Amino acid sequence: MDRRVVESLFASASEIRALVVGDLMLDEYLWGKAERISPEAPVQVVDVKREELRLGGAGNVVNNLIALGCQVTACSIIGDDENGQLLLEAFAARGVDTGGIFVDPERKTSKKTRVVASNQQIVRIDRETRAAISAESERRLVDYIQRSANGCRVILVSDYLKGVLTQGVLSAIVEFGRGAGIPVVVDPKGTDYGRYSGVTILTPNRKEAEAATGIAISDEDSLCNAARHLLDGAALDALLITRSEQGMSLFMGDGKTEHIPTVAREVFDVTGAGDTVLAVLGLALA
Repeated sequence: MDRRVVESLFASASEIRALVVGDLMLDEYLWGKAERISPEAPVQVVDVKREELRLGGAGNVVNNLIALGCQVTACSIIGDDENGQLLLEAFAARGVDTGGIFVDPERKTSKKTRVVASNQQIVRIDRETRAAISAESERRLVDYIQRSANGCRVILVSDYLKGVLTQGVLSAIVEFGRGAGIPVVVDPKGTDYGRYSGVTILTPNRKEAEAATGIAISDEDSLCNAARHLLDGAALDALLITRSEQGMSLFMGDGKTEHIPTVAREVFDVTGAGDTVLAVLGLALA
């Protein structure tokens, strides 16, 4: 891609409003050293030196869009708890429109705590609700999307299977996006991609695509077979499969394919890579 095109893309980001719908969560990191074994049990003792709280799940998509310069509206359901309040405060500090974030006292705001020592994640502790949101919460989300999405240039859906993206919510997003000519970009989870039928583009990674199709992706032929299965099965306009160090492969509904290489880096934590792909692709489409 020409450098001037890329520069133009980012220069115009401030004019774009994106709607992000999905499962919000907090990512807590406890960084420390593990230099001894506990006398109480055969486990490492981590001497915590630093603590960090980040926006996770759909919140990481929002954070990436803000970093790219976009205007962002977030839409989700959170719990009536301290973690939910921390999420709202973090969004407010970033200038995010939180009018579409509704509180359900019966739910728990998701929080994932990762303990890291010597640049290695030792354990992750999850506190969350994974049950589908109530009919009342679903109605509030759908009403908000129908009222507020008109001013947006793209709708990004971040699904972590925590219950916010019910079939009713997904269907409403697709119907609205199609009717208004707004692209709907989805980072999927699970194996039933029929849930996302009619969206503009899905962005699964290779492992997720294998699980959803039952096709082991080992070469270009099997990759293309899996892609065609997903394109046809979910009635997509396009499909982007991320392939780790092998880059990304874009498959269009009209049969065109483009493989996009990458430069591999040695990393110790790939958390949030899919969120970043979702955010940048959404910006580009908008």
